[in-house]
Amino acid sequence: MAIIKLKPAEVPPETAARLREATFLGSIQFASLWESIGGQPVCWAVEAGGGLQAALAGVEFGSGRFMRFQSMPDGLYSRAIILDRTVDIQDSAKALLKGIARAGYAKAYVNDYYGLFHPADDWQAFEECTILVDVAVPEWQPPDKKIRSEIRRAEREGTKLQTFDASRHLDSFLRLMQRTEKRHGRGPKYPALFFRALADLAERDSRVRWVIVEHEGEAAASHIYFIEGGLLLNWQVYFDKKFSFLKPNQFITSTVAIEAASQGIRYLNLGASPVEADSLRAYKMKWGGKDHAYRCLQKKTWLGRIF
Repeated sequence: MAIIKLKPAEVPPETAARLREATFLGSIQFASLWESIGGQPVCWAVEAGGGLQAALAGVEFGSGRFMRFQSMPDGLYSRAIILDRTVDIQDSAKALLKGIARAGYAKAYVNDYYGLFHPADDWQAFEECTILVDVAVPEWQPPDKKIRSEIRRAEREGTKLQTFDASRHLDSFLRLMQRTEKRHGRGPKYPALFFRALADLAERDSRVRWVIVEHEGEAAASHIYFIEGGLLLNWQVYFDKKFSFLKPNQFITSTVAIEAASQGIRYLNLGASPVEADSLRAYKMKWGGKDHAYRCLQKKTWLGRIF
């Protein structure tokens, strides 16, 4: 058994296809989005008997002794995929951790949302928490009366949800994104190149649910969701407050969640909230949210501890 690291071009086509079929967030195509901000997509794999038994995609940042690894960045969950069902999943997971640990990363993070990995080789476990809403119950709607009232207000205002189309919406979306980030006192987290690449991926993969609400030619709000197994992950929300009267965020979240539930999705994943963001957490709970804790693993060299 050998643990190898592959660049996208080195991943066998059948392995790339298996990853893409099994997991959106753990696919090479998804990992490649981070090339636009200097990341290098990689695939860690267990090789034995002339074939690959298991694989885990992620992204490297930096170089040399300062290189770090994430699976995946920004609150997203890559997961290991077993390619050979005759092997033991725990043995493969343990081997992948060993290989990553020995790679010499200054920092390495493995998001173990699915509870596959167990700390070893100086890996440290810590807990993360996200908020899940069970939308699979019959005739689901948010339990909070005010949110339901705001959704009805959106309907009265004629708020319309559109699937994002880069040829028509990209420029107005980028302006909306920049206004949103400025309102929060920060610069854009992702460049236009990232969103162009994501829009291209969305055209080829229905597991990207990117929607937008416009009013009189301007973007009022836009949400980006990813479908991963039975999860609808609410990843990015951009909103112009001058269009508050349209109640676009409430309308988008409700509409997308109900559509996803009709397609067999069990949970709306509203994501983690910063510790200091009590009001944001309280708002998510009004959708019927419940805390869901999961484990993350990290390993740092002495250099990784000081930067």
